[in-house]
Amino acid sequence: MSKKHAFYFLWMILLSTALKGQTIISQQLTIADTTQQHVLFTTDGRQLFGLTQFIHDDTLGFKVRNVPTVNRFALKDINFLGLASESFQQTKDIAPMKPKEEEEWIRETYPMPLNQLLYSATAIPYASKGTYRNTMVLANQIDIRIRNNFGVSGGALIPALLMGRVQAHLSASDMLHIGLAVQQYVVLWDEQSSTHPYAMVTLGQRDKYLNFTMGYWMDRFGYRTGIERYPMVTLGGSFAFTEDWRFFIEGAAVFQTYQNLMLPSFNFSNRRRKSVLEFGVLAIPDSSFPLLPLLSYQRIF
Repeated sequence: MSKKHAFYFLWMILLSTALKGQTIISQQLTIADTTQQHVLFTTDGRQLFGLTQFIHDDTLGFKVRNVPTVNRFALKDINFLGLASESFQQTKDIAPMKPKEEEEWIRETYPMPLNQLLYSATAIPYASKGTYRNTMVLANQIDIRIRNNFGVSGGALIPALLMGRVQAHLSASDMLHIGLAVQQYVVLWDEQSSTHPYAMVTLGQRDKYLNFTMGYWMDRFGYRTGIERYPMVTLGGSFAFTEDWRFFIEGAAVFQTYQNLMLPSFNFSNRRRKSVLEFGVLAIPDSSFPLLPLLSYQRIF
């Protein structure tokens, strides 16, 4: 072998070794082109088919085929991104995902909605597109992420009450999240309605955080009457002690003119793929039912 050929041979070895440590993105790939089918190979051996949504700084958004959730990957965790029809020499050494691993991946694309508490919204970013929640059969609510920092909710307490909420939030850092929300309640059989605007501050991350809100509870007993305003605060916390289990607590306090209303609650959540079962109790002091059981079912979509 001549010195020239030996040099090229050594150069190719060094180049192929370097490529194994970096992300390779095909020049044929067009982001968010629905006519293309993309394939993504991760450093831990996953092979995912779907559509690339964005590449921003060191993060990539990828939507797996037939799964609506956009999943985020660090570029350092990706070996190759390109068209599904393209051949990639390095994939020979990447073992296909086993059935059990594939099941775990499907579970990860529907993470538990840890951003939700009982009374108020939090400023924790959404992890899925949204959820449907049914509590004690009578209360129904749909929570939808419109954008990364904006969400809406709507629901009804059968047969008498309609409710809705809009919220906006942003993350100042990994541990500090702030936001604003407005909740509206309308009683169907008369002209009574209530509004709850508030600011929220969340300290922590998705798996464990404290949430504090402060605002007003405003009652209107007719369209021509004035509005009664009462300061209202909530304090809650959530702790996910496994991937599929969490405990959360929240208390609401309304400071009325002649008496104060305190409503603490305690709940557990358990996820099974796209379904979440929540059970706990709501304390109602100075009432005929001091402890009210709570049972909720959520469906992630």
